[in-house]
Amino acid sequence: MKKLMTFVALFATIITASAQVDYNNIKEIVENEKEYYNDILRIYQNDDPMIRVDDYALVYYGHTFTPQYKGAGDENEEALKNYAASGDMLKQYETAKKILEYNPVSLNALFYAWRAADHLIKPEEETQSYIKKYLGLLNMITTLGNGKSSNTPYRVITPDDQDHILYGVLDVNEITSREFEKASLCNIVTIEPTTKFQSRKVFFDISRYLSHTAKENK
Repeated sequence: MKKLMTFVALFATIITASAQVDYNNIKEIVENEKEYYNDILRIYQNDDPMIRVDDYALVYYGHTFTPQYKGAGDENEEALKNYAASGDMLKQYETAKKILEYNPVSLNALFYAWRAADHLIKPEEETQSYIKKYLGLLNMITTLGNGKSSNTPYRVITPDDQDHILYGVLDVNEITSREFEKASLCNIVTIEPTTKFQSRKVFFDISRYLSHTAKENK
């Protein structure tokens, strides 16, 4: 779906010139410009070839401002992990698809739906749809941050998404420690450097997850 230029100009500021994600503006769009947000969500769902990095960002981070956002996941996410551990591909597929109905940006669900759909010989178009969304979200996260400091972290909306970056993008083999830096609201993962990431510390901003968790615990 082609977007009107007025919308492009109005909402391009969700990504600032310094590649910082403007959560306040994303919140404003999700809550007060629902038609536009739903248009971008449809673009994402339909794998529109014209989808941009900031469209992925709006859908991914915008999900945290919707009632469907679960923070660290729910019983379906936990069941999915168990099915993945047991190797039950059919249950993985069914559960991942169930999650994607209410959480279209779940990296866990997209990854296991992709893997299970391929194993179960589902239509190629379906498998490619999971792949496109999964890789598109990872590309967006690693485009808008480099993970090398608390000023330029990888911004994720659930702690599970960290591992998709560490293992799926950075090819990390060894993690030596994990810690939380309260001042920056970042998880800091110490690794053995890889060819794709030369630093020893990887910074992940988990502020959206922490904000949701704080509200839930009130």
